[in-house]
Amino acid sequence: MPTLEEVKDYLCIDFDDEATNRTLNRLILTADAYLKGAIGENYPTDNHKAKQIALLLISDLYDNRDLTEKVSANMRKIVDDFSLQLRLELSRGLYLPADTIDTGGEVVI
Repeated sequence: MPTLEEVKDYLCIDFDDEATNRTLNRLILTADAYLKGAIGENYPTDNHKAKQIALLLISDLYDNRDLTEKVSANMRKIVDDFSLQLRLELSRGLYLPADTIDTGGEVVI
């Protein structure tokens, strides 16, 4: 997965803001969850293609975070994919409620 600094470089964010950093960290975790659902739990996080996909996802999620009428077709597909992935996880008993995961991505049951 890309680091916060790699994401900020990719998005050309050259300032340090706590709220922006929290948003980007959340999007990094979201991209990781998306790739786990789309590719598999053991997808190669250090693979350059996987990192680029993550950066593209993070960029699109960041740019379209307000979900106005101008949401890209790609974002609509991502939202549909997230929904399908969550439904599949729920049906398989794999879903972990948000309150069982801390900000570092570790399960805290």
